Amino acid sequence: MSSPSARLGDERLRRLLWVFYARVTRDELLGPVFTRRMGPFPRGGWSVHLARLEGFWRAVLGGPSAYRGQPGPAHAALGIDAAHFDRWLELWGEPLRDEVDPPGAEALLALAGRMRVSLERHARGSV
Repeated sequence: MSSPSARLGDERLRRLLWVFYARVTRDELLGPVFTRRMGPFPRGGWSVHLARLEGFWRAVLGGPSAYRGQPGPAHAALGIDAAHFDRWLELWGEPLRDEVDPPGAEALLALAGRMRVSLERHARGSV
């Protein structure tokens, strides 16, 4: 069985992220957080942000990537809590099921769930 990275491919990963964040920005809970930080979707800083996220996911999945960011500190001072992370994961699952085969979608959702622990700790300021 191939890794989620191998099943995803560059174009599919890019499409997944754009579709997902288009949904996120329309969400009642998450939209204001992202719009305040990134500007209106798809303008503002979205192209750069999504390219960075693409590199992040490629690195997490063991593919080639130049990503060198620190996702934990990037979530500090956003004013987000457990409800935001719950909603993010809920929304993340939707395009995953559309864009990725079921085993890959479940693997990516589980991976995001594990990352949540660290990101939420940073968001609360308890690192």
